[in-house]
Amino acid sequence: MPNTASAQSVVPDPKIADVVKDIRGRMEGVIEWGVTKDLSLEAGVEARLKNNIGSMDRIHTFVGATYDLNKHLKVGGEYILINMYDSEIKGWESSRHRANINVEGEMEVGDFEFSLRERVQATFRTDSVNRYEKSNPEAILRSRLTATYKIPHSRWSPYLLFELHNTLNAPKAVSNFKTDQYDIDNYVTRYRGGVGVKYRVDRDHRLDFYYYFDFDRSYNIDYKGNKGDIKGYILEREIRHIIGISYKFKL
Repeated sequence: MPNTASAQSVVPDPKIADVVKDIRGRMEGVIEWGVTKDLSLEAGVEARLKNNIGSMDRIHTFVGATYDLNKHLKVGGEYILINMYDSEIKGWESSRHRANINVEGEMEVGDFEFSLRERVQATFRTDSVNRYEKSNPEAILRSRLTATYKIPHSRWSPYLLFELHNTLNAPKAVSNFKTDQYDIDNYVTRYRGGVGVKYRVDRDHRLDFYYYFDFDRSYNIDYKGNKGDIKGYILEREIRHIIGISYKFKL
């Protein structure tokens, strides 16, 4: 009986690139409309900066909806148009489309509120890619735990969060994409820790100031286009310090 484990060529271990470090910034504006007691709609735009907050990274334009099933559980969905800026060519790349499906549970303990959100995120590219190198759509499971302290008789609410991003359909490296079978190889692609504070200006206006520490890791796989042999297999890592502010207006 043939050994199926040897049917696919052996792929060498990935090269490990040096850790890249960057400081990034985010600015967001959101409008929220409470359609009913349980249903709310929102729309907004977010600008993201990179290269030590020295150049444009991308602009997100989004719409979404959230529905409260009960006081502890809510569901929602979002559509995001992503326009990414390439500072090398000084122009915009092909747009990407993203869909999110969210389920979030909340529980209050005294002056503290704890929430766990599970989000399935799918990002669709509009350019052509080799599925052995990049998934299209790229599917990610984002799990976020948040603890918020509601200071009594105060408009300030500080919070802490921790989030994991897990790939759901990352391509597995093979020796030759023209002869080897396609497979997936999922892994944790982002670890995020964050601290922030929300400020209630009045009944209709909200501000959110935050800092995220991201550790990203992903595999860059590259094949020779003519023969299909693997040309590059690199584990890329990046540490990002993200400073952001979000403004929300409630209709």
